Amino acid sequence: MIIFALYIRFMRILFTTLVLLISGLLLAQSPALIPYQAIARNASGEPIANNTINVRFTMHHGSAGGPLVWQELQTLSTSALGLFTAQLGSSVPFSAVNWSNGEKFMQVEIDLGNGYIDIGTQQLLSVPYALHAGSVRLDVSTTGDTLFVGDGSFVIIPGISEANSLSTGTTLHTCGAPNIHNPNLTYGTMTDQEGNVYKTIVIGTQEWMAENLNSSIYRNGDAIPTNLDSITWSSTVNGAWSYYLNDPSYACPFGKLYNWYTCVDIRDLCPLGWHIPSDEEWTVLGDFLGGFEFAGSRLKSVGSIESGNGIWTNSIYDSQTQSNIDATNESGFSAIPGGLCMQSYFGDIGAMGWWWSSSVIQEIGFDFPLNLYLNYFDGYFLRSYTDFSRNTGFSVRCLKD
Repeated sequence: MIIFALYIRFMRILFTTLVLLISGLLLAQSPALIPYQAIARNASGEPIANNTINVRFTMHHGSAGGPLVWQELQTLSTSALGLFTAQLGSSVPFSAVNWSNGEKFMQVEIDLGNGYIDIGTQQLLSVPYALHAGSVRLDVSTTGDTLFVGDGSFVIIPGISEANSLSTGTTLHTCGAPNIHNPNLTYGTMTDQEGNVYKTIVIGTQEWMAENLNSSIYRNGDAIPTNLDSITWSSTVNGAWSYYLNDPSYACPFGKLYNWYTCVDIRDLCPLGWHIPSDEEWTVLGDFLGGFEFAGSRLKSVGSIESGNGIWTNSIYDSQTQSNIDATNESGFSAIPGGLCMQSYFGDIGAMGWWWSSSVIQEIGFDFPLNLYLNYFDGYFLRSYTDFSRNTGFSVRCLKD
């Protein structure tokens, strides 16, 4: 953590910069944002309370007057104590900054309506090294035959790795599980606020994640609570997530299960440029794929555990019914059966997939959050709202803005 103070008098305004907080690294992933806090005071040392200020953050390379390498403007409000908070990188990502080359200096300017006041420039002593270290990826594919090193390099041990085939539609992604995506389609890519990389697919006028979300933090970097006991999980009115059976081995390919409060939190679960789809947006998807009676077949990943070529299964409910024989995944959405969690109950893994919407519907005087689901035995894509509360854990797919 870097702590420094600046005392600048200009037109009877004194701004005291208190703290520049640098996020810690998590599993060698670089933080997407840099939290920044300061107190605005007048010349008498009193907080400038409940005011709106414009703040310009500028990063220079090499020296305080060096070339501009990043800049962001934010309109912020001071609290009753004069405190204002910013998340640097929230509107202009740091992706273009080369942290590994040269020193970086942060300049801060503030405008109360009469032009920007330069309150000083400070060298960033730790940020470049932390962010650069966090950008170096080092992990192994699920099947253990591909080593990912750096931002885009990988080493393949000859075998069954998906990365061995660089044909049309192959996009490297963090999970890399086989038998999920349609090899005949071209996928895009998206990176969440935690550094996880996902395949995406354009379906009609929409671009969807082609994998379930697996972030454990909100867009602003705040951690989403997890490891809640059954009583807390069922009673919380805040966001929370869990792996299926609280077992991290389910992370790939199923992702995390989130309660509905996480999906509508103002800190945003989806990364910048993406959002939780509304019921209307899910309906656009279903209609484009022929209506909810047929869309499920075109959304689901193909194959089954019984056939040895997929992850859907009939073993949970009805071993006499063949699993997932209707699935074509012609849309590329690649829906998978991540199941659900309710308090201490986990169910439907392999047999059903559930996804949240951001919408609610009013019935019998109550607001019910809407969700969508698919199952192993038919091609329907179904909407639900009566059976599940906001504290149920479902999968999440983000939609591009």
